[in-house]
Amino acid sequence: MNPVRVFESVFKRGDLRVAALVLFVAVAACDRSPAPITLTLVPASGTTPATIRVQGLSTPEIAAVRAASMTRTGWQQMFALTVSGNDALPVTGEYIVDSDSLEFRPRFPLDPGRKYRVRFDTSRLPVPRADGVITTDVEVPSAAAGPVTRVTGVSPTGVWPENTLRFYIYFSAPMSRSSALEFVRLEYEGGQEVKEAFLPLDVELWNADRTRVTVFFDPGRVKRGIRPNVELGRALISGRRYAITVDAAWRDAAGHPIAPGFRHEFAAGPAEERPVTPADWRIEPPPTNSTNALVVSFPWTLDRALVQRALGVAGADGNPVAGDAVIDQDDRHWRFTPAQPWRAGAYSLVVLSILEDPAGNRVGRSFEIEMFKAPKEEQKERVLVPFQLK
Repeated sequence: MNPVRVFESVFKRGDLRVAALVLFVAVAACDRSPAPITLTLVPASGTTPATIRVQGLSTPEIAAVRAASMTRTGWQQMFALTVSGNDALPVTGEYIVDSDSLEFRPRFPLDPGRKYRVRFDTSRLPVPRADGVITTDVEVPSAAAGPVTRVTGVSPTGVWPENTLRFYIYFSAPMSRSSALEFVRLEYEGGQEVKEAFLPLDVELWNADRTRVTVFFDPGRVKRGIRPNVELGRALISGRRYAITVDAAWRDAAGHPIAPGFRHEFAAGPAEERPVTPADWRIEPPPTNSTNALVVSFPWTLDRALVQRALGVAGADGNPVAGDAVIDQDDRHWRFTPAQPWRAGAYSLVVLSILEDPAGNRVGRSFEIEMFKAPKEEQKERVLVPFQLK
């Protein structure tokens, strides 16, 4: 007999106790045979990114989850999305309780062609189920094939000091959010990989359009006196030759493998431990009444990305001079072309104190400064280097 009809019949007779008992038995019977839970990928649509949906929960279960006001940790323990092969690091995003399902909306779009693992632990529900842990693998299909993405370069380009702290890899098109350390290797002469050279990061540093990634050497191996440095030494040793290689299995933002065969060879040189000192730079003033470039030369290689952000030119009134700046391929020459012809008078090269070289030496401060020794003077936000045009 249908318990719902029994309930309706008893309720109409006014016997509320019996009606309640019938309803309880009906709900209990449903709970003994709950619907199976399914985990599915809902494809992206328009501006809505792909999401992960959990279905099969009953209305009371959905209501209990909504009422539980779960913390982010609680959500991740119950319902987590991870990159396949890296189950320890959940993808970040937003959890949504719908009328008949639970959804996870990743903070960043899922990478096409990349496999993800969905994990749902029914024992973590407010009213636990006995189903245990349910898992499934999902994958966003790759986009239609387009031009092959390539590695266009690496900086720095010359000799790398053995205490190099970071370098950049540039791509011809936006890349996926895969970890660089899965695909980038440091090789010693003969193709032998230098193990534990790089610093793993939970969130890697990319530029806005994901065409440049920053890769860090393990600073514990770079900085003298730190335990990893004492036990393992630096990854780079002056006088030896190395290569940075990039695996073609790395996928771009469309989910396609990049062009194979990238290899950047370089020599390691002595450690660079001097602070960046703008007063030591050579400034080549352009002729007045021209739009020739102002050229600034550095004694050694500086950080290309930071140079693009940290240098500018100001007039005698302190206002910035409009123009375009580029840094040469060797990362040692900065060229500033004004929007209007130069006029005679006083100018200043403006250098923000965030400027560093690839070894982490900052304006006025060395990376190797003693850890517990205070700087001699307060760090200024910027340094001005005056020059004159006649």
